Amino acid sequence: MALIRSVLSPALLALALLSGCGGLAAVAGLGGGTAVNLDRVSREKLEAFGTPIMRATIPLLGIDTLLSPRDRKGDVVTWESADGYTFTFRSGVLVETRGLGPDLMSASAPGPGQIAAGGATRRSYFYTWENDASQRRDYACTSATEGQEAVAVYGRQHSTRHVVETCLREGGRLTNEFWFEGGTIRQSRQWISPLAGSGRFVLVIG
Repeated sequence: MALIRSVLSPALLALALLSGCGGLAAVAGLGGGTAVNLDRVSREKLEAFGTPIMRATIPLLGIDTLLSPRDRKGDVVTWESADGYTFTFRSGVLVETRGLGPDLMSASAPGPGQIAAGGATRRSYFYTWENDASQRRDYACTSATEGQEAVAVYGRQHSTRHVVETCLREGGRLTNEFWFEGGTIRQSRQWISPLAGSGRFVLVIG
C-alpha cells in the first residue's frame, strides 16, 4: 500500500481502492466478491481516502456508485467512478456525462446563484440518440424555494435550503432539485437524458 500511495494522487488512490477484487467491500470491511451496499459504508472509511467523495445514483440505469474528482478547470470539475463513469459539474450544476450510454453530451445551464435566487432562466440539453444522432432540447425554467430541510449524509446532519427548478418545453417537462448548504450544493437531483432520467448526487465529503 505504501508503494501505491507514493505513485498515485489521493483522488486516483481512492478510485483504485474503490475498484478491484476486494474493492470498497474489503476497505469497508463488508467482505469481497459481492455488490456493496453503499448505505452500510461508514463515514470514517470514506474519510480515510483523503479525497472529496460524491455518491451518484441513477435508478433507470441501475447505477449506485462513488465518485472522486478527476480534474478541475476553474469552476468546472469532472468526477469519475472506478468503473469509468464521468460526471462534469459547473459549480455543482451538471453539464456533461460520459460512459452511461444515453449520455448528456453537453448543457447550457444557469449557475447555482441564479437557481438559488429564483426567477426565470433557460436551459439547453444536447443528447446522443439512436444511431448516434444528436438532439437538442431547449427549456424555459423557473426556480423557487420549497423551504429549509435537514439532510443526513453518512451520519452527519446538514442544514439546507431546498430549491426546485421546473423546466418546460412544448410537449415536455422536467424538474431539477437542489439542496443548498450556504453556497454549496450538498445534494441534488438533476436531469441527465431521456433514457437515463434523473440522477441523484450527494456530496459526501467536500
